[in-house]
Amino acid sequence: MGVLDNVMQQAGELAKLAASNPQAVAAVASLLSSKDSSVGGTGGLAGLVDAFQKKGLGDMMASWISTGPNPPISAGQVAGVLGGDVLRQFAAKAGVPHAEAGGLLAQLLPTVIDHLSPDGKMPGTNALESALGSLLSGTRK
Repeated sequence: MGVLDNVMQQAGELAKLAASNPQAVAAVASLLSSKDSSVGGTGGLAGLVDAFQKKGLGDMMASWISTGPNPPISAGQVAGVLGGDVLRQFAAKAGVPHAEAGGLLAQLLPTVIDHLSPDGKMPGTNALESALGSLLSGTRK
């Protein structure tokens, strides 16, 4: 599968996820945004990358940002990186039970982060916020 095929597959997966649970996609966007403090504060994607590195999962995050395959993450790993407070914030914004938050983020994060970094690099703040806005506008149709 070529890079373009992979991008198209990721976009299709993201569209399905957004259609099935737009609240969850909005909650992930809040987590990744440095302008929305409702989920995880204002650390945004850079803060999330730092949190993954501090918990020994920096290579996993780097793979989601790169153009290569996206290894899966477990709900337990997500919980270990984000902690209970952020998971509760995410669950509340996503409209899901707290017990499901880690699993839902484990599904969403690799796809969303890969989608936000199509050239294999961390997007700058303005590009990230614009991409998050586009992602959210796709969930409000």
